[in-house]
Amino acid sequence: MTGFSKEEMQEHIGFSRRQILAGLGAGVAAAGVLAATAQSAYALTSEIPKFVSNGKKVKVGLGLCYGPFNQPWRRGCWRIAQTVLDNGGELVTVRGEPSKQSEQDSARQLLDRGIDVLVLGIYSQESETAYIVDEAHRRGIKTVGFMVPVKDSPSVQEDTWATGTAMGYWIQNKLARQGTIVQTAEDRGFYTPFDMEVDQLALMTKFEPRMKMLPFMTGATSTSDEISKGRENALSLLQSNPDPESIQAIVSWWWPLTVGASQALTQMGRKAVVANHYFSDQLLTEMASPDSPIAFSTDVPYHTAGDKIGEIALALGQGQDIPNYVYHVPVTAIEKSEAAAALKDLKEMDQKAIALLKNYGG
Repeated sequence: MTGFSKEEMQEHIGFSRRQILAGLGAGVAAAGVLAATAQSAYALTSEIPKFVSNGKKVKVGLGLCYGPFNQPWRRGCWRIAQTVLDNGGELVTVRGEPSKQSEQDSARQLLDRGIDVLVLGIYSQESETAYIVDEAHRRGIKTVGFMVPVKDSPSVQEDTWATGTAMGYWIQNKLARQGTIVQTAEDRGFYTPFDMEVDQLALMTKFEPRMKMLPFMTGATSTSDEISKGRENALSLLQSNPDPESIQAIVSWWWPLTVGASQALTQMGRKAVVANHYFSDQLLTEMASPDSPIAFSTDVPYHTAGDKIGEIALALGQGQDIPNYVYHVPVTAIEKSEAAAALKDLKEMDQKAIALLKNYGG
């Protein structure tokens, strides 16, 4: 790989496998210093006011709308739940499915369940939940955003632009800033951060004269068999570009589509670098294989976000003041050699998540 060495990338961007569990890395400390000197609505999770309980029991409402492919989301819900319970709170849940409509339906149901705080996320944007927030605030219920902005409320989110930048720099260096790339993700409009990351990488590629970005390869939605759809889409792409040198990299912003694209490359006997966003046990298992084309992956530490969202919810429910900032979790990223160790960490978290959330219908 040209450009930065792996060690230099870790130093300058601040990501490593250790961030899977720690949630904070080398680059975050420096960013925190800068953020402290510029008081803006951009803040890191390390800057959230420390929660100190006053003993009041808080009832937190949380929609469990993740599906079988949404393992990061489930890890976040686990840590929200565990944080609330560990601090003497009560968790109130409604089971839904991974869609904006189901999220909003679940939130409306939770308003009638005697809660003190409502957690909103991860699909519906601020304008889409404003009517729910207005009603919650009218009833004296506090609100907090889980991976989405929420009207007049604090939220904890992915640093979407940092993710796009980390992916873009890695791809550019891996390809020596030349070659053809194609991107895939869930359908445009289904999940806003994917749309943002796709657009950012396309913009970064635009300014590299020896690189070309093919039209976006549409994916699917979380309510469908996205691995099969990813394989089908990638097979069509490869068949319409039969020259073995026509595509140098596939960037997939959602892990089931990555697995599908990897399978298509193997089936067609084609070679291309595959870069992924979001960890899962299946993704990391395949990535760890020496024969897999998956060489790099970013991730959002939902578990870190869950810890912070749980603390914010408890603080709000106890009457403490939390600024209505968008707080950002750091970017996690690994290369192929780190996939096996990351998989071990991930499995441990997923086992704990399943064990706890099954008590709440998750």
